[in-house]
Amino acid sequence: MFSIRRLLGICLLWLVLALAVQAQPTLPARPVRSISPADTSFADLEFLVQEIGRAQVVMLGEPTHGEGNVTEAKIRLIRFLQQRLGFTTVAFESGFYELDKAQREISTGVPVREAIEASVFNVWTGTQEFQALLPLLGKGRLRVAGFDSQLSGAYQESQLEELEALLKPEKGGNELAYDYLEECLSTMGENFLFPPTHQILIFDLQIGKARKLLEKVAAGTDAQRRERAVFWLQNLRSLQALAHDYATNDPAARDSSEWTATTSNPRDAQMADNLLWYVRQHPREKVICWGALGHLANKVHVLSGDDVKEFRSMGQAVKAKLGPDAVYVLGTLAGGGSHGFGSWGKPVAVPTPAAGTLEAQLLAKSEEYSFVSLKHDAPGQMLTTYAFEYKPMTGRWSEVVDGFLFLKSVNPPHAATVSAATAAATPDLSGSAPSPARRGLNPATRPAGKTGPAILLTGTVLDHKTGGPVPFATVAVPSRSTGTISDAQGRFRLPSRQGETVQVSSIGYEPVMLTARSSSAPLAVQLVPAAFALADVRVSAQSQDPHRIMKKVIKAAATNYEQQNYAAQVYSHRRITNFDTLRYEVEYVSDVLDPAGFKEWHGGFLMMGPKQTHLVREKHALVPAQEPADYSVYLEPGHGFFTAGSDPVRISPLFKSGTLGKYQLRFDSIEQRSGETLYVIRFAVKRATNRSTGMYLVSGYAGKVYVRQRDYAVVRYEALWQEDTVKNNAIARKYHGTKSDIARLYPEVFSDHRKAHVVTYEQGANGRYHVASSVAQVVSIGHILGGKPFYAQKFCEEYFTPLPQPTPADLLAGQDDPTLRRGEIWQASKTPYRPLFWQSYQRPQPTEPAPQLEVSKP
Repeated sequence: MFSIRRLLGICLLWLVLALAVQAQPTLPARPVRSISPADTSFADLEFLVQEIGRAQVVMLGEPTHGEGNVTEAKIRLIRFLQQRLGFTTVAFESGFYELDKAQREISTGVPVREAIEASVFNVWTGTQEFQALLPLLGKGRLRVAGFDSQLSGAYQESQLEELEALLKPEKGGNELAYDYLEECLSTMGENFLFPPTHQILIFDLQIGKARKLLEKVAAGTDAQRRERAVFWLQNLRSLQALAHDYATNDPAARDSSEWTATTSNPRDAQMADNLLWYVRQHPREKVICWGALGHLANKVHVLSGDDVKEFRSMGQAVKAKLGPDAVYVLGTLAGGGSHGFGSWGKPVAVPTPAAGTLEAQLLAKSEEYSFVSLKHDAPGQMLTTYAFEYKPMTGRWSEVVDGFLFLKSVNPPHAATVSAATAAATPDLSGSAPSPARRGLNPATRPAGKTGPAILLTGTVLDHKTGGPVPFATVAVPSRSTGTISDAQGRFRLPSRQGETVQVSSIGYEPVMLTARSSSAPLAVQLVPAAFALADVRVSAQSQDPHRIMKKVIKAAATNYEQQNYAAQVYSHRRITNFDTLRYEVEYVSDVLDPAGFKEWHGGFLMMGPKQTHLVREKHALVPAQEPADYSVYLEPGHGFFTAGSDPVRISPLFKSGTLGKYQLRFDSIEQRSGETLYVIRFAVKRATNRSTGMYLVSGYAGKVYVRQRDYAVVRYEALWQEDTVKNNAIARKYHGTKSDIARLYPEVFSDHRKAHVVTYEQGANGRYHVASSVAQVVSIGHILGGKPFYAQKFCEEYFTPLPQPTPADLLAGQDDPTLRRGEIWQASKTPYRPLFWQSYQRPQPTEPAPQLEVSKP
């Protein structure tokens, strides 16, 4: 009986909705001439002066984040609102802190583009259409602000540093666990979850301590510090709300089928709180809000659909607080076309509007663009529209949206090209003539030597004078362009052949040549320190200060290293072994382009920043019978395993003035090589965080840098990385078995995961230094959750040769090629093998082959 009653009730509801659709009256629509941001003749929009009235806040919503011409329409509306109604601020659905910093940076002269790209979500800044907004922002133009509690841009990485600087003058300011808070925020920013290895109670305790100190500063006499303290009190409130949302509701554990409108209630509540705070602090500002209509709309719960009945949007809270006439909600509708961008996947067709819907009515009028006022022309009427993610919803839409801008057709946005600011600062390297497809691949005949059966050399490299180990010594077979590097204890393992000549060398020592012989006993190779005179080298206590040396390195980097577009040819050699068994081996030759402004191997936060272009030219699978069906087995994130991660001077926080203080530095020695004096500096990160290492899930980062005395250029770099297996395993176990993206990103747990990386630099003909070689090895041991154990050693050697100008045209064009964005490993898997090329190609000599990490079989 209950089932029959329920069925009758559902049928009755559908009947009511169907009658409501059929009975919808035709609404008057005003034609709109243009949506072009360049169109500044606003006669067609003049009616909006009366429509919007005296509103202090205008919400500009979009159906999804994947419509390029909706972005254009919003920018034209912003121009109108600024010029005709005196609006002064654009507030984005992006980080509260990040946009505050962006506004402060812009006010000090930082280019608008740079500040916005470091603060606003890339789903907008990464589009061509969004770029038309940038000239409207800045000094004497529109201010910017953010209202999202989520962390959205690279500027988030500096917020704990700013908080520490603000509170340290206060008594008790040094007692806060800033590193603990930074670890929490790093995980929240990158993975949108609260780290399972940390406790929300401890997080709350530290936030509480900071809040008490900020309240003292806010009550002080220093006006500038008072202003920042007031902001930080709100920012802590926002961060704490986000942490509790992630820790309690855990939205990261849900997939799209488990996500409902109410999942966003905590976030919407905090977004409203942040926007209302901004309005209170700036009562004279008139604010335009930019974001998804679902957040900006008013009483969404009056619409059909069980999942929205308990949803309380940001717009509803703001309108309830400021008053119905103080906030105007403007949405967009579409009659056709497609939408989608970036992680939203391939374009999706907009559904054909059903008869009787508002979109169908507007399509029948044959206007390209038009506007309907629900506030004045349809109060309380039952309407059906596709305004939220193109899903039909029926209800009293005038309580949800005040007016709609209708576009007959929408289209996905286009990916932004290299920024105008970057292009302006970069010389034209393209030239007028196209470059040959394989210029500079250096074909030559390479003779092979006679050798005996394969053997495995093992041993330790020792200092002849002290008897101590020599870490990172090169153990190479010059005739075969192969080799390895000793680990931190001087130990090495090298697959060789009977009778081969093996060279063992290290900076500061005389090289040793030996003949490979089969033996059961490990070798003890003693290196004699190189004899050199220091008579012409003036050494003082000041010159041996490692902090002073590293500061000079950082200061000289702008002169010593390439700052503009830089192109090189790269030979890459990758191997994967399972203990002593070679599983896979591949080599390939590529062209790469590092754009001006390239500073982080993966493009920075959410991959928003400048990225390297990598174009694979040739590929040779050295073990073709075992060539992997899926080349992703070669993947290993971070430094040393991609050409984009080969240059630590460019990408490591060790070489940035703002983060140098996060390292312990020790002067190691002075060495001479090839007539040059080198300072050797040891470094170790004090506490491994994303800001201090440039990487996530790292627990240790240490090594040495070799600095040339005459110009303070780094000519060699050695590093050992320890992955944070504790945090990785905690995340993997927590989300195992869920349908979430996090579960797919963390499918395994590790018992060991560490990496060694060695880089050498050479000075080019133009006097600037570039990477000559980058060699790395990683060891990973663990098991797939619910699956098999694994053990792997991965090796990656890369050798760089600068490409002459002009840069190959297809490499320049590759900056906008979405196929190349899939990365060098994917490209290598698709590149055919051409024997003729490899028969004549001269492989580079292994100046620094892959280091050897000692491991034992689990």
